[in-house]
This record gives sequence, C-alpha cells and structure tokens, in this order.
Amino acid sequence: MPRIHPNDLYFGSYVRFDTTDSKSGAVIDGPDNAVGDIGEVVLKLDADMNNVAWLQNRFGQIIGYLDRNTSHKVEVFSAKGWTIKYVLSFCACTMEGVNMDYWGQVALIAYAPRYASEFERFLDAFAQRAGEGFRPDPQLSQETITQILTDPQSWTPSGKVKIPRGGKGTAILKDHRTNHDKLLDQARKGNKGCYFIGYAFIGVLIALALLGLHALGLF
Repeated sequence: MPRIHPNDLYFGSYVRFDTTDSKSGAVIDGPDNAVGDIGEVVLKLDADMNNVAWLQNRFGQIIGYLDRNTSHKVEVFSAKGWTIKYVLSFCACTMEGVNMDYWGQVALIAYAPRYASEFERFLDAFAQRAGEGFRPDPQLSQETITQILTDPQSWTPSGKVKIPRGGKGTAILKDHRTNHDKLLDQARKGNKGCYFIGYAFIGVLIALALLGLHALGLF
C-alpha cells in the first residue's frame, strides 16, 4: 500500500458538546444515550446563517451541539463527502449558580468514503472499548491507519485518554456502559425477557426514590 497521510483519509478527536437546556440534559442522561453509542453529526443553519454541528443519536434525537470551530471542521469534512460520526464518551453536569449545565464529550470521527468498510469495523471496535470505559485515543498515527486499511480486524486500541476534570461543581453522570444499558441493548434486539427486566429495574429505582421522599416527609 502506498504511503498515506492520515489527514487525507481520517480525522479523530475528542470534542466537547453542550446541550440547549435542562430538558436536553435529561435526555443525555437517559437510557437512549449510552456510552459507546454511535451517532450522526448533522449541520443546521443558525439565525446568523452559520452552520452548527449537532449530534443526532441512533434514535433520531438531537442531543447537543458542537462549538463554532468544531462545526467549521465538520463543514469541511461534509464538503469533502466524508462520513462523519460520533461515539459518546461521557456525560457530565456542572452547577452554575442556580442553573445546571449539562455537557459531555464525544469522539468525533470522520473518514473518506472509499475506505468506508475498513473504518466502519474500526469504529465498531472503538465504540465497544469506549462502552467498557477504556476511552481509546481517536487520534491515529500513519502506521495505525495503514494497519486498519490493511487488516481492520486486527486493530486494538493502544492509547488511552483520561476524562478531563470539569472543575468545581462538576459531576460525571456516565462514563461507561452499565449492565442496565446492556439489558436494553438485548431488549432492542428482540429479547423480550431483557426488555421486561430493564423496565422492572427502572420501576425499582422509581419506587426507591418515592420511598426516600416519603421517609423525608415530603408526602
């Protein structure tokens, strides 16, 4: 295979996303957005006619947006005809006064369509490791890209990136795929038993919350 420059075929980096309001924050903390999920990145014009990159999960929900500089990069990738995906890495919330700011990071991954099958295999392996809480490094060397294109099945992540500290008042809501997430995965594949268990688990959590409120004399 001829010598390849990574920038000609692939881009990968962790980027921050933000949500528009607390309702959107509740969505990212919910079961439809698990760590390791792969989603789409879509461009939409804002009021000033600038393209903003939005994250759209596998169920078609918009969960957050990227900053202007990152949105410009997405715009360039889109103009080149590249496939643009994200892998959810973690979700967090930060208390700012009386407001709760929900945010997180995703691995933004874009690649040339002529190597779609090879990079799709890489993306699936990357997402699986992300779900395990390993948080692999999405920035690939020239040698690694060559390996992926030559034998995508053999790729295993060698670099790990730490979750950044969010500062005072910040709590990490999720940073790995939970057993409950895995139950729901099986339920969505048609395993009705897992579907029942998943919702029973949610019911137990709600019941415990109500008991706690009752114990505090709130009702």
